[in-house]
Amino acid sequence: MSKKARDMAYRHFNKGVSLIEKGQHENALKILKQAAEQVKDADSPQIEVAVLQTYADLLFLQGKKEEALERYIKAADIVENEPDYLLPEQRANMFSNMALALENTGRKIEAGDRYAIAAQNYRDLVQKDPSNHSHIANMVSTLNNMGALFAETGKYEKAFDAFEEALKLQEELDVETHDENGTLRKKKTIRENLLNIPLEDASEMEKEKYEKLLQLYMKEAEAEGEKTLKVASILQNSAHVLENEGQKDAAFSKLEEALGIASTFIDNDKNADSGRKLSIGILRDMNRLLEAEEDTQKLMDKYGIILDASRYILASEPENISYKLNVAFSLDIIGNLLKDSGDIEDAIRNIKESVDIVVNILQNEVDDNNAIHAAVAIIEDMLALIELKDENESKLELYKQLGNKIGKPGQDNLELGLISADICKETGLILAEEKRYSEALENFKKALSIYETVKHATGDDSKMNEVLKNTAKAQFDLGRYDEALISYMQLIKSGETDREFSDRIDIILLELEKKADHTGDVDFIAKEYDRILGIRAELLGILPDLEGKNAGRIREIQGKKADIMVAMGQLTEALNLYEQLQMKEDSGRYIPKIIKLLEKMEMSASNQPIDKKLEVLEFLLLKYNALAEKYPDNIQILVNKASVIDGIAYTLSEKGETEESGYMCNYALETYSELAALEPENLFSVERIAALNSRLAELAVGAGIANEAEKRFLTSLETYRNLMKADPSNVEYELDHAGVLDGMGAFFLNAGMYGEAKKSYENALRSYAAIMDQNPENVTYRSYVRITLENLGYVLELMGRKDDANWMYESAKRIEEGN
Repeated sequence: MSKKARDMAYRHFNKGVSLIEKGQHENALKILKQAAEQVKDADSPQIEVAVLQTYADLLFLQGKKEEALERYIKAADIVENEPDYLLPEQRANMFSNMALALENTGRKIEAGDRYAIAAQNYRDLVQKDPSNHSHIANMVSTLNNMGALFAETGKYEKAFDAFEEALKLQEELDVETHDENGTLRKKKTIRENLLNIPLEDASEMEKEKYEKLLQLYMKEAEAEGEKTLKVASILQNSAHVLENEGQKDAAFSKLEEALGIASTFIDNDKNADSGRKLSIGILRDMNRLLEAEEDTQKLMDKYGIILDASRYILASEPENISYKLNVAFSLDIIGNLLKDSGDIEDAIRNIKESVDIVVNILQNEVDDNNAIHAAVAIIEDMLALIELKDENESKLELYKQLGNKIGKPGQDNLELGLISADICKETGLILAEEKRYSEALENFKKALSIYETVKHATGDDSKMNEVLKNTAKAQFDLGRYDEALISYMQLIKSGETDREFSDRIDIILLELEKKADHTGDVDFIAKEYDRILGIRAELLGILPDLEGKNAGRIREIQGKKADIMVAMGQLTEALNLYEQLQMKEDSGRYIPKIIKLLEKMEMSASNQPIDKKLEVLEFLLLKYNALAEKYPDNIQILVNKASVIDGIAYTLSEKGETEESGYMCNYALETYSELAALEPENLFSVERIAALNSRLAELAVGAGIANEAEKRFLTSLETYRNLMKADPSNVEYELDHAGVLDGMGAFFLNAGMYGEAKKSYENALRSYAAIMDQNPENVTYRSYVRITLENLGYVLELMGRKDDANWMYESAKRIEEGN
């Protein structure tokens, strides 16, 4: 089967070739298609490649390039392993056609490889037969096609080589042929392809090749006439070559010449856009060339040229933002050069104009990123210039002008807003330096407001603290302490630990404390103390209090606050505060205040309902017991404790709780006895012992404990006698002594012991009478005598001594009548 298929394929192949030669292409395609099918089973690569190549060539000729490509690829796969299966001319032609087909389907890299194979095959053919014009012509076409492909894909050096080789071959062919028109057309096509390599993009080519390309361009441009845009473009590219060679001055001169030509077309309606575009490109090159220039005068001269050209371009299209920015940048650069040379005024004039341009753009194009970046850079240059001014007034005026210009754009753009804040900050610093604190503060507040916005938007608070420091200082210097306090606290909370800040806060808090103290308004003072205490407590949680200064001040204010609470009647709250303070100190310096407060509470309890009074007294006893345990040597605590116990006993008696009252009387008696032992000279404790014994006697009488009652009465009498000896002029002791005798008389009378009763009443009468003799007009004393006379008369009457009883009654009546 293989031999039959080979024979059939070969027969159809020959027939197809014959039909091609006769021009019967459609019939040839049918025959060759059959041959291509039969050769698959022929097992003859040599015949298969011949069929595929011929079939593909015919398909290619008829424009069926994709179908042709499919056969070329199959044939190429065979030929690459066995080149001899095709004649050299066939191979060259096949790879050339195949490259065109590949290029047509977008497979440009593969196309380039196939062109290279075709070109090499043609080289081999021409080398063997240099006089074969057909081979040379085909090679020229292949090289031209290959060069065009390389140029299109950016492989400009390979493209140049291909075009140059093709042009050289064509020129050699011209000598031997007489088809001048055809030759000229081919040369023109190759040259046009060569000149279609863009000079700007081809600048990375080998220097010698690039210069050749430049010369070709220049010749072409000169042929078209002088002063054309193409000439300007060539001059621009010539400048690139000079720049690469390090000849920057010469390159700039070339660009200047190119700019002179290109700018003349800006006013030409037909070429205005091209003229502007080329001029902008040239200006860009000029700017790049000047980046490494160090000679200031040269820079100013050359940037002056750039500025003039930029203004001219802008004048042709006044609303073009890019053109406006070019002018602004040129002014800014010149301004900075003037600054470096020391000419600050001219520098400001240039950069001020630059600022006006970019701000004008932003007023209409708020979101133009290029304009924003330009504005930020130029305005920062202006700020640097303002800093170089010597007089503060000049600085302030320039800051004011600049701030007004960027005010509105700064509301819409974060970066410009930050610059507005910086301007406010710098203005504030100058005003503060001149002690114009109110104006300074207004500027600092504006800056802070913007920085706050930035902080919320970005989390960046890096610039806030510097302004906050100056704000706080201005507020402090103005005496606006509340505002300064807020600012300083904000600084400390943000992590600023400068000792100056904590010292300033301390000064402010002391001043606020002093001011509050002088108001005399206890409600206001209390609230202010609370505020100050809150701030100081907050400081303790933020800053180390190494010397204990803040903690000490807190205690002092708490003590003063407790005093205010006492004045406001908040006795329990004040007591709690005093006790807290006392717990923090071992000196006992708050004990007197606590005692005084407890005394005040005891006094206020006397006006309370009986149950409330008892509750307060019991609370006070708990407090005194605790104090007495901690401070056993404090006499005043013991005195007050005894007084409270005494008060509880009396209150219980009022409530009718006799047993509990007696218990508390005994407790009071023990406490006074302890006091009497500690202070023998203090008669008050002795007096209370006497009184308590008298009260206990009365309680014993009520309870029917006669022995106890008599014992207590006698002890009380003995104690009063001792008091009267110690202080004979004390009428109260005499009265109390007489009162005990009166009580004993009643006790004996109730017990039926009339003789003892008579004796007690008589002794009482003697005491009362002696007291009344000293002050006969005292109604109270007279009533005591009258009552005792009546009691004595009653006892005498019970004893059967009626005459004596009547005399006592009559004497009592006379006393009552004032006789």
